[in-house]
Formats: sequence, structure tokens, C-alpha cells
Amino acid sequence: MKTLVLGGTSDTREYIKKLDGDYIVSVATQYGYESFGKDFPTVLIRFEEDTLTAFIREHGITAIADTTHPFAKNITALAVSTAEKLGIPYINAMRIPKLESDYEKIIIVESYEDAAERTKEFSSVLLTIGSNRIDIFKDVIHKCFIRVLPYEKSIEKCRLAGAEYKQIIAMQGPFSEEFNIALMREIKADALVTKLSGDAGGLKEKISACEKTKTACIIITGG
Repeated sequence: MKTLVLGGTSDTREYIKKLDGDYIVSVATQYGYESFGKDFPTVLIRFEEDTLTAFIREHGITAIADTTHPFAKNITALAVSTAEKLGIPYINAMRIPKLESDYEKIIIVESYEDAAERTKEFSSVLLTIGSNRIDIFKDVIHKCFIRVLPYEKSIEKCRLAGAEYKQIIAMQGPFSEEFNIALMREIKADALVTKLSGDAGGLKEKISACEKTKTACIIITGG
């Protein structure tokens, strides 16, 4: 069996440890390629329907293992439909994020749009959602500080959404509770926006930092 492992998360590494046969890891970001390419056979590609089908046929792939982030719904849907079309197994190996906190200032929202709307209630907001959906926050970007990976494209997306350079914090995590606390105090944050990403995404450290600084924590549970 030769498996195409769709991933780039910490779960990808855990899944690879369990594989007996041959495999190729596919990631969609430069960060993922730099992280996985030095340790595993890795390709950097954003699959579309035709390119995924062609890749599977060209490399003799006999199974697709999905270790992508639960928010990456498009690639998951594509993997499921392609596996079905080609008659090969689709293996769902994604983590299931859970919220395990009773902090009273947690605000649960279903979408990025809902999060942007709730952001209007606060004066200084730390966005820890990456850059791909940052445009949704353009109407409130003036009150936001955005923590993104230190890549030109990430910074460019923030700028296109209206953020000034001084609002962009380009750093690579993971981040500790202590670092989150220091950063939130520095920008005088009264809210933090994050995704329901689980422990691997640093959610526990974000919530605990919010709790210790009495900061609201807006958590997005959907795409």
C-alpha cells in the first residue's frame, strides 16, 4: 500500500508513526513544507480535483489519509470524493477538537463572520486565526493586532485587509501561556479570537492566558 497523507499538522507526524507501508506527505503551505520536508517525503501542492486525481495515478497511491485541520473542509471534501471516484480507501485521521474549560468569559461563535461581529464590542483584540480569513475582519481591523506566521503572503493579506505594519505580529509558534499573557498585556487586549483547534493548536494556552488576564476569549467552532 502507498498512502497519500494530507496534512501539515502535529497529527500528521503521529499518524506517520503508525504507517507500515510507503507514503507521501502533502502540505499546502511553505511553513508545512519546511517543517515536514526535512524529515519525510513531502510535496508542496494545493490540490484541485484534476491535480489530485493525476497525482494519485502518477504516484500509484492506493489510499488517502486525511490528517488536515478540521477547518480545512474543502480539501477533506475533495479527498472523500476523489477516493470514492478512484475506488481507493479514504482514512479520516483528523483530530476532533474539544473545549474543556469553564472560563466565564469564553464566547462561542460558529463562524468567522460571527467572530468579527462580536469583535465590535471590544477595544483591543488579538487575532490568532491566521491570515487566510483575515479579510472578514476588515471593518474592525483598526482595533486588532494579528498574530500570523512570518511569511510575506501572510503579511500581505493582513495589509490588504487594512492592517498597519505595527498591528502585525509575525512569529512562529507554538506559544506558551506566559508569552500569550505578556503579549496581551503589551497590547492591552480585552479580547482574543481563536479557532477551536485543540491542544495542538495552542488553545489551552490561549484560554489560560485569557483567564489570567481577565480577557474575553472568542472561539470559532465552524469554518
